[in-house]
Amino acid sequence: MLLADRLQKTFDDIHAVRSISLQLPPGRIMGLVGASGSGKSTLLSVLAGLLDADGGTVTLNGKRVPGPSEVLVAGHNDIRLVHQEYQLMPNISLRENIAYAVRFYEKEYQRFRVDELVKLCRLEAVQDHLPRQASGGEKQRTAIARAIAEKPAVLLLDEPFSHLDLLNRTLIRDLLFDLVRQEQTACLFVTHDATDALSIADEVGILQMGHLIQTGSPVAVYRRPVTAYAARMTGPANIIRAKRLSSLELPASHHPDACFCLRPEQIHLSETGVPATVTAVFFKGSHFEVEVDVNRYVRLRLLTTRAELKEGTTVHLHIGEEAVWWLK
Repeated sequence: MLLADRLQKTFDDIHAVRSISLQLPPGRIMGLVGASGSGKSTLLSVLAGLLDADGGTVTLNGKRVPGPSEVLVAGHNDIRLVHQEYQLMPNISLRENIAYAVRFYEKEYQRFRVDELVKLCRLEAVQDHLPRQASGGEKQRTAIARAIAEKPAVLLLDEPFSHLDLLNRTLIRDLLFDLVRQEQTACLFVTHDATDALSIADEVGILQMGHLIQTGSPVAVYRRPVTAYAARMTGPANIIRAKRLSSLELPASHHPDACFCLRPEQIHLSETGVPATVTAVFFKGSHFEVEVDVNRYVRLRLLTTRAELKEGTTVHLHIGEEAVWWLK
């Protein structure tokens, strides 16, 4: 179990990490979502023992993880951090990069473990390639294989999906899901794209300016965001002021300055209801994302499979009261 208790980290007058507490049990995945500058990479470095915290503690299985100022070599043997830039050795093959992590073990075990990791990370066809001959996804899978070669208790990943195309993003998501269950590793990754976190994480957290403002299951965080920032970071969201409720034929609020969140999939097209005019249609493959104007003050985005909608089409919207989620 990795535990962080009220972690603090400041650079000059910038508070990168502000009193963050979290726990990460074995065999579980946590995804932290935040915008650039929210403290994601700094938090990972502190958790990995690569950066001294200004306050708070990190413990692994009840023992404190020391910072770099307390040890000769920064880091912890049972915590591995995969950086966004992969950090592979350029002049040896992908297989040799993985083997380097287990170079102090007996030769027979080295071969066994590297073969196991090459298969797990789907690198059989490219294992003899140099990093410069490999794709971003292949390099990312190699970096992950190298990080888990010695079976660490904790795997930390910094933006593991940021440079990848859709196919490789799916491969990495599947890989993380498989290896965490198979190796019982505790895994935490940070990302600015909630799609990845929502799809495979057991728990999702939202980071904003160094604060961990919300944690919970992917479903709970998506459906019940605490703030407008949390709503927008976890997916498409219509953020509307309470005083516009009447234009959507919903009961007025006692707090006209408050805001609520309405997800696009919670708005339905119907024969009757709130009239609106289509202003844009975006094809998303399995569905269309449609932008509509209810009036001069309210513009909404909704999802539909109806292919006939065009700019200027008049539609009618149905919104249930249960779809309205109030934000702090």
